[in-house]
Amino acid sequence: MLKKGLSQHLIKDRNILDKIVSLTSICRDDVVVEIGPGQGDLTHCIAERAGLVYAIEIDGSLKPYLDDVEKTYRNVKVIYDDFLDISLSQFIDNRKIKVIGNIPYKITGPILFKLIRERGVIESAYLTVQKEIAERIVSTTHRRTYGALSVNLQILSDVRMLFTLKPTVFIPPPKVESALISIIFKEDELKIDEDLVEFVRLCFKHKRKYMKNSLSDRYGADRIAILYKYMGFSANIRAEEIEPHGFKKMYMFLNSKQNDLFIQGK
Repeated sequence: MLKKGLSQHLIKDRNILDKIVSLTSICRDDVVVEIGPGQGDLTHCIAERAGLVYAIEIDGSLKPYLDDVEKTYRNVKVIYDDFLDISLSQFIDNRKIKVIGNIPYKITGPILFKLIRERGVIESAYLTVQKEIAERIVSTTHRRTYGALSVNLQILSDVRMLFTLKPTVFIPPPKVESALISIIFKEDELKIDEDLVEFVRLCFKHKRKYMKNSLSDRYGADRIAILYKYMGFSANIRAEEIEPHGFKKMYMFLNSKQNDLFIQGK
């Protein structure tokens, strides 16, 4: 019996499962961490291609199904724990891990930000999410869907919406359409200060107000006036008008000697 409180929606269609796994380009050299294997349908498909699969499942009542998967595939290890509480570094071997999951939609945000925090050990992630969330992740400027999640993921990774899934694909059917997204983390962005993520969130804190209000509360009006001059911003610019690389440039300016140098040369 599936538990409604855990937001469980299973995919049973083998054609869809094979399509998901084929798009991940998994091979025998790969270590895969699966989020929420459920009854093991996707796990079967992953295990047939991957070298090693760690399936993280919070619901112990699914053990009878997952015991069968472990008996069938020697390369599958099921761990009964909360994915949000475990360290992904324990799964890394000679190469970075791939993360795959038909994830619980109610904790999509926490999962995505966990992946961002632990991206140093992750090569890529492939997740089924609500279509609305997928559209936010890949959104561009001047759109209602463009926000902190869009910017942070686009700074740190290459993100794509691969295909959409109708509610009828799932058991039980969710009330919304879904989509498979890919997140491939950029090697040259691994050393970015984690505070950048919070800075981007601050910029979008009050989307109906001018961005400078939120920034001035944190950094002071004088510093933000200098920042705006450096960036060439108008006083009424809003966060949704700025490209992802612009936020990185702003953050670096506010947290470096550039600020003082710019003041001296103004």
